[in-house]
Amino acid sequence: MGTILGDGGIRMKGRNARLHIKHSTNQLSYVEYKRRIFGSITSMNIYVFTQKVGKTDYSFAEFVTLTHPVFTFYYRLFYPNSKKIVPKKIIDLLKDPLSLAVWIMDDGSAEFAGVSIQTHSFAKTQVNLLRKAIKHNFEIDSGARRNKGKWIIYFPKRSLPRLRLVLGKHILSEFKYKLTPYSERKKLKTP
Repeated sequence: MGTILGDGGIRMKGRNARLHIKHSTNQLSYVEYKRRIFGSITSMNIYVFTQKVGKTDYSFAEFVTLTHPVFTFYYRLFYPNSKKIVPKKIIDLLKDPLSLAVWIMDDGSAEFAGVSIQTHSFAKTQVNLLRKAIKHNFEIDSGARRNKGKWIIYFPKRSLPRLRLVLGKHILSEFKYKLTPYSERKKLKTP
């Protein structure tokens, strides 16, 4: 669920759908982590390549799962018109702390005093559905704020202890920085 909300993409191929995972090669260990999770339904090795985005070359690592009815189910929920949306029943889907952790590892960002999830591709009503699911299922307060003309989820400083407790063991060590606001980093560096 976390990777579907985040950087993962689901595409139809024949009668069923498959999951596509793609991240910067700076996050190769994270791609390997996801590859292990989906290992039983993935025959493709991780493919590392360079792609031009605008005028700049970037390095990426990706893999695609095999097609499977479960991905077809999620494709129909999240892509009713070929564009990713947040389904109205997200409160019943986003329940596992691992899902929230993966979503934050995909799209989370440390802010000056809090943490955000970059939900730029979703409408404000969908962002609010996500916030309600987070509050209901994890008891974590959040707000919505504009960023680059779109809406993102924002966890204020007072919500961070609960967020860290819920995510705990699920956040990979190389992503813990996403849960440390810049104001706290300054304090950690001060002798």
